[in-house]
Amino acid sequence: MSAEEQINQFKKFCAAIISFDEEEWQAMEKCLRIKFLSKDDYFLRQGKTCSRMGFVCKGYTRLFFLIDGEEHTKDFCFENTFTGSLASFLVRKPAAFNVVAMEDTYMLTIEYNALMELYKNYMCWNTFGRIVVEQFAIRKENREVTFLLNTPEKRYEEVSDQYPHLLQRAPLKMIASYLNMTPETLSRIRSKKTK
Repeated sequence: MSAEEQINQFKKFCAAIISFDEEEWQAMEKCLRIKFLSKDDYFLRQGKTCSRMGFVCKGYTRLFFLIDGEEHTKDFCFENTFTGSLASFLVRKPAAFNVVAMEDTYMLTIEYNALMELYKNYMCWNTFGRIVVEQFAIRKENREVTFLLNTPEKRYEEVSDQYPHLLQRAPLKMIASYLNMTPETLSRIRSKKTK
């Protein structure tokens, strides 16, 4: 995937959220860096501060906690979403989880200081940042509600409806971890759904 294709993809993503003129776009574009991760490369390691956020153009990442040597999947970030630890990025503290590429992944990154300068100098990018963070918060709250109130079957059904690409692309064991169930439970639920 070429750098130009990545930049154009991100510009289109931004334009669907806010309006900006050419000067404002140029200011953003100057802050973007091209990043390629091979499958299994880490974007962020647990315990390190997230100094940049990534916008996934192609491929996807998995966010996971490593607890007593066992991996617990927190989330997946597919195309046209941001990846990294938002909390670590914003408060400049070590991240509680890892971010690793699940496929060869093309992304654009932006450093913390560069983003803060954009926020300060351009109202459109300040608004963009607020909207993106609101989307993060809404998604997080919806996921918490799903986990606390729904049965394993209902959790699977919601993911199947909202993120069918996740079920097609991620390994079964990691999907099960993401849904907070054993691979055996997930297999049983899936086989019921296909009957």
